[in-house]
Amino acid sequence: MSISMTPQRYANIDGLRAIAALGVMVEHMFGDLLRQTPPGAGPMNAVGDLLVHNVSLGRFGVALFFLISGFVVPFSIGGERPLLNFAVSRVFRLYPALWVALAVLATMAWFAGEPPRAATVLANMTMAPTLFGQAWLSPIYWTLFIELVFYILIALLFSVGTLRHVGVLSVLSLALVAATALPVQLHTHGIANLPVQYLGMHLSFLFLGLLLRLWLVERVPGARIAALALVLAQVVAVPSVAAFSLARGDNFIMEGLTPVLTAYVLAFVVFLAAVRFDRPRSALLARIGLISYSMYLFHWTVNVMVYRFLPFTGQISDVVTMLICTILTLLVSWLVYRTVERPMILCGRSVVPRHGIRTRS
Repeated sequence: MSISMTPQRYANIDGLRAIAALGVMVEHMFGDLLRQTPPGAGPMNAVGDLLVHNVSLGRFGVALFFLISGFVVPFSIGGERPLLNFAVSRVFRLYPALWVALAVLATMAWFAGEPPRAATVLANMTMAPTLFGQAWLSPIYWTLFIELVFYILIALLFSVGTLRHVGVLSVLSLALVAATALPVQLHTHGIANLPVQYLGMHLSFLFLGLLLRLWLVERVPGARIAALALVLAQVVAVPSVAAFSLARGDNFIMEGLTPVLTAYVLAFVVFLAAVRFDRPRSALLARIGLISYSMYLFHWTVNVMVYRFLPFTGQISDVVTMLICTILTLLVSWLVYRTVERPMILCGRSVVPRHGIRTRS
C-alpha cells in the first residue's frame, strides 16, 4: 500500500476514532457521577463502580487514539517540502480548534469569578503549558502534549532517513518504556532517586502504532517482531510502576492496575482486529470520527453546562443526563468542525500546496 490511503481505510480509521472518543466521554461522565453523588446513591453508582474498577474506558480511548496517530500521522509526511508541509498541516489541523476551546474555558472561568492568568492562557495555546510552568486549563488536554512530542520525534526521524528503519524504531520505543519503568524501579529499591515521568510510556503507544503500520500494511521485515517485543515490554512495565503510581497519587494508575492494564490490552486487541479485518464499516461511526477531535476538546465543557440543570443523582434517570451530554457534544463538535476545523485544514493545504500525496490524518 502506498502512502495514500483508500477511502475505505479512511472510514475504518474514522470509525476507530469515534470509538475512542466515545470511550473517553463515557469514562468522564461516570467519573463525574461518582464524584457528584454519595456511594450507594443508586443503581448508576453500582454501574460506575463496576466500570471504573474493571476497565478504564478513558485510558482505552487514549491508547486507541495514540495507536491511530502512530499508524496514520507519520505517513502524512510527504510532498515537495515534506517537513514544512507536515508542520503547517499539523498547526492548522490542531491549534485553531484548541484555541477556540481555550477561549470557551477561559470565559467560563471568568464568569465563575476565577479568571485564568494571561500567562496560563498563552502557555496553553502552545499545547505545551507544562514547559512554561503552567497548568492546563482543562486537565483532560494532557494528551495533546504527548502528540506534540511525537510529531517532533517523527519529524526528526524523517529528516535523518530512519522513519521506516525498524531497528531504530525498536530501540527508541523500548528506550521510551525504560525511561518510565527504570526510574521507578531504582526509586523503589532505594538505588537512585531519579525523576519519574510517564511521557515515555505514553509515547511508546504512538510508536507501537507506527510499528504496526510497518508490519501490517507496509510489510517491512522485522516489524512484527519489533511490535510484539514492544507490546511485551509495555505489559511488563505497566504493572511494575503501578504500586509506585498509586502511592504517589500521580494519576497514571488511579483506581488500580486492573482497569488500566485491561484498557491497554483492549485497545491493542480492538486496533489490531480493526486493521486486520478492515472494521468498523459504519457510516455513522465514520462521521462521528470526523468530529472526534472537537469531541475531545469540548465534551467536558458541554457536560459542565448540562450538569447545572441536570445534576447526577445515582438513579436510572442519569441515563437521560448522559444522553443529553452526548447529543449536545456531537452537535457542538459538528459545529466546531464545520466552522473551524475543516476551514482551517483547507487553509493549511492552500498555504503549502501538496503535490502527489493526498492524505487525511
